[in-house]
Amino acid sequence: MAIKHILKLILKQKSISLLIILQIAITVMIVSNTAFISYATLQNWLIPSKLEEQQILNVTTRVFDTSVNVQSLIEKDIQAIENVPGVIGASYAGRELVLNSLGPGWTIFKDTQPETDYSVFGYFGLDEKGVDVLGLELVEGRRFYASEFIKGDETTKNAGVIMISDDLATSLFGDSSALGKSVYISRQRIPHQVVGVYKGKMLGESATYSQQPYNSGVVPEVIWGNRQRANYLVRVEEGVSERILEEVETALYHSEGRMVERVEFVARAKKRLWDGRSTFALTMAGISGIACVVTALGIVALVSFSVSLRKKDHGVLRALGASKGKVMWSLIKENTILVCIGLVLGFGLSILLYYFLMNNVRVQSVVEIPLLVGVAIFTWLVSTLAVYLPAKEAAKVSPAQVTKSS
Repeated sequence: MAIKHILKLILKQKSISLLIILQIAITVMIVSNTAFISYATLQNWLIPSKLEEQQILNVTTRVFDTSVNVQSLIEKDIQAIENVPGVIGASYAGRELVLNSLGPGWTIFKDTQPETDYSVFGYFGLDEKGVDVLGLELVEGRRFYASEFIKGDETTKNAGVIMISDDLATSLFGDSSALGKSVYISRQRIPHQVVGVYKGKMLGESATYSQQPYNSGVVPEVIWGNRQRANYLVRVEEGVSERILEEVETALYHSEGRMVERVEFVARAKKRLWDGRSTFALTMAGISGIACVVTALGIVALVSFSVSLRKKDHGVLRALGASKGKVMWSLIKENTILVCIGLVLGFGLSILLYYFLMNNVRVQSVVEIPLLVGVAIFTWLVSTLAVYLPAKEAAKVSPAQVTKSS
């Protein structure tokens, strides 16, 4: 059957054709974005952290008694933690814990121009032992001087100096050295001078989530905020058992007015980071599966209804000598044309949904052409299988039935 004639049949049943196109477009939109999210999640699973995940602990505590002297508490806590057998060193951790941002992500700029792009990075305020606790390896510049470390509450002035990862240095300054240059943190553009560059590690949760896993910076600050948090990073000996988690937690119970919320290996924080994304990806996959089933059933119903309305046309085709196979093939070609239109519309909607999710929802996603091709083939197969049974029924219409009904 000529394409021109098939197009006439499609236009003759505009409402049904439009419904099939919309069903396919919506399915493509959902399935494509599910594939994008799942692919991005898989990519993240494969990124090496470059961390000693079983040798670094995140310790999260909250001081609920406002009369507690937080500075004194921090000093006692660090001493208590370091007295635990198997602990090599401990540092106060302001801003973030490893792969646990505890709040919104941090941004960093290379200048103060309003139009300058920013980089997302992990932002750590550490004491004198912090660099060793994280195991940072200097590749350029120097470590912090003792005189550069500051301590105080949220009213304390920033240190003004920073060490950054080599990945962040490249992101900000390209091939030029970052040493001695100023960088500006957050929308307030708080200036810091770069004094050292270290090998990048996966430290910041938000940076990792933003596909910049090795972007991070360390400042010599022990500044406790108004939420009265007193958090720590701890390095332990290689091969220690998980029993040390309980021992560290027990060591912190010496002070009243404070609650220990969590003591965990960085490996657990990393797993939790991926678990959350995986759950979202699996949820999307489930929605995608439901969308495919609904689309297939919808196409079956619509094509069946269309066939019943055009029963006479199919009988005429048979009377003119068309074989059952030719009648079936004409319906499959008609469906393929509708699928192609639905795919074009669906791809447009997919891109719109992708940008919506990226800009409004904290979700990782990446557009990949091979994935779009795969979704197109998958959708065509589903719709073709869905149209097969109605087409088979249509091919069974005999010329005698049409003649009799006429």
